[in-house]
Amino acid sequence: MKNFFIILAMKILNLILKICHKNGGNFLGKIAYDWNPEIFKYFKVNCPVIAVSATNGKTMTNNCIGYTLKTAGNKVVSNVEGNNMETGILSTILKNCTLTGKIKADYLVFEVDESYIPVVFKNFRLDTLVILNFFRDQLDRNGEVESLILRINEFLKTYNGNLILNNDDPNVARLGQANPSNKNIYYFSVDKYKFATEKIKEAGEGKFCPFCKTRLEYEYYQYSHVGKFKCPNCNFGDNEIYKLAKNVDLKNRCFDIDENTYKINGNSIYLIYNYTAVYSVCSLYGISNDVIKKAFSTFALNNGRLEEITIHGVPTIINLAKNPTGSNVSLRILNEDDSEKELLFVLNDNIADGFDVSWIWDINFNNLNNVSRIITSGTRAYDIAIRIKTSGFPAEKIEPYLNLEDAVKALYKTNVKKYVIANYTSLQPTRHELKKFDEMNNNSNITIVETNDIIEKETTDTIRQNNETNSDCPNCLKILYLYPDMLELYGDYGNIQVLKYRIESRGYKAIIDRYSIGDTAPNFNDYDIVFAGGGADNEQSILAEDLVKYKDNIKEAVENGVFFLLICGAYQLFGKYYKGVEGNIIPGLEVFDYYTVANPDRKKRCIGNIVIDANLNNLKTKVIGFENHGGQTFDISNSFGTVLFGNGNKFGDSEEGFFRSNVIATYLHGPLLSKNPELCDYIIKYCLDRKYNENIELEPLNDTFENLCRDQLLMSFQGQVPNGH
Repeated sequence: MKNFFIILAMKILNLILKICHKNGGNFLGKIAYDWNPEIFKYFKVNCPVIAVSATNGKTMTNNCIGYTLKTAGNKVVSNVEGNNMETGILSTILKNCTLTGKIKADYLVFEVDESYIPVVFKNFRLDTLVILNFFRDQLDRNGEVESLILRINEFLKTYNGNLILNNDDPNVARLGQANPSNKNIYYFSVDKYKFATEKIKEAGEGKFCPFCKTRLEYEYYQYSHVGKFKCPNCNFGDNEIYKLAKNVDLKNRCFDIDENTYKINGNSIYLIYNYTAVYSVCSLYGISNDVIKKAFSTFALNNGRLEEITIHGVPTIINLAKNPTGSNVSLRILNEDDSEKELLFVLNDNIADGFDVSWIWDINFNNLNNVSRIITSGTRAYDIAIRIKTSGFPAEKIEPYLNLEDAVKALYKTNVKKYVIANYTSLQPTRHELKKFDEMNNNSNITIVETNDIIEKETTDTIRQNNETNSDCPNCLKILYLYPDMLELYGDYGNIQVLKYRIESRGYKAIIDRYSIGDTAPNFNDYDIVFAGGGADNEQSILAEDLVKYKDNIKEAVENGVFFLLICGAYQLFGKYYKGVEGNIIPGLEVFDYYTVANPDRKKRCIGNIVIDANLNNLKTKVIGFENHGGQTFDISNSFGTVLFGNGNKFGDSEEGFFRSNVIATYLHGPLLSKNPELCDYIIKYCLDRKYNENIELEPLNDTFENLCRDQLLMSFQGQVPNGH
């Protein structure tokens, strides 16, 4: 009876919202869930329930499945607007059920947030689950990708329904082994397309076999870590393929499956994966090829998912990008277009986005093809401006605007083609501002600025494998980047980019070598700076065995004055040991006397923006960053700084990190050096003074973006109460 009255109340509330022309989003579900968290058990479903989940592409895939099923004449209930947590899905159900909980439909199709698969379907029927991909995304909310996968894997251990998996993503394909008794596993794949690469071009997670820890071998990469892979030891990845997309032609927007050609809207490889997943679902439920062809050719990409619109005759392409992979795919589409173009990048850090924006440093802004100007906006407009500047794009061609309306007006001062990239909470406001601008203005009101300026393509960063012999370099600083393929979890590569930018802006050359497992052993004393970033527990445990081989050489380099910048995981590895959640001990290098113990509660982490007062010899400055760590570090002899806002080395600590004149070890991501140019210059000056045995004065740089970014963030902290301080 209780559930009856809950549904009745929500029906009345929904009617009121309709009268007020309000959608309500997840509002109905939130109220109902608060009243009865077990309400999912009450609903009666007599039709197939299909769920789609992924880091990227679940909205489009979900809506295309629903659209195709409707094209076949079925009644479909779906959360087409993307409210994909338990309360959003519950809202959709409440709007479409009777007072007794019956749902009248031929299919229920739900997009589900990756973290909420176990929550929603613990007490609700599920017939088919589609999983497209897993990438790093909102690490402050979801935690490490591995943790997310393990939660879903636990759910699948008892799931016997249809499971449709992307065989080209090792993080997804591994889930097919969660329940050996499930005979309803279907893998889909996409053949190599024109722009596939032999080496990974973006940040990726699929490096090691999840079963035997052997490094995976890739025949090719489609994008990020998605591609043709196989474990050379246990043959993980060698699965029977249910549906395979072939002859991908992005120019003509078509591909083949089962000897049929399908025309689509959109020209991105990740869309091909989405359509292949849709095809797999529809084939499983007996939808005819003719219906699928019709649906695919007429399904409109909208709502900011590679949406193509025209603003006053200017072609404009809008795409959601809430993580590095989505952004890199958007930029790949941009770069495959040879026409002159301008870019608007809108970046927010609201709750739904995740407060941590360090992921922008995993975006590949190198070699932007014929981009003449970039506008940045959103709450973190200055952060993205700094990121783009340090990639080599001319600072004078970057225009940050905190106000989105101003950014849109500035964008359309010219008539060249526009690309718009926006993250989660900025997407719809950006679409609104674009359409508002289009309605309020006409072509005659636009000032056209003729330009023939074409930027010269930037070469990739000067990063060499360590097996090259370092020549004597009197006018350079040599940097050793440790394990860039494993310790790169929170955009820490940005520290390398910032160092390179600020070194070379002073007329010196930055020589960057990288070392990872299997490379020629480095001599740490040959370098001016050694850098290592943060990584997941799995990667740390693998590389720790390799790093310990260089223990004596590292200790010698530290004592000889080589500068070490150590972030998060690397910070931990330089101590005595790291004790994991399960009680396992990962031996450290014992260069320093501190040690780290993981919090047994995986969900409880030191997460959030952090400000410390740092006292580095003659430099006193406030240092800004973002912390995200479960490990608690003890026995610090000399800290990096005093905590003003945030946690520090452990929950509610007063101190953060470890410091000596040539070592900074810290939990601060962001990356650390992008928002703290004084700190970066401290490192550069230390290294130059040591190398030349003199007191070198660094030429001041134009740090307008950096200072605006710092001022904005520091101002936002003024109203916060320090956590435990």
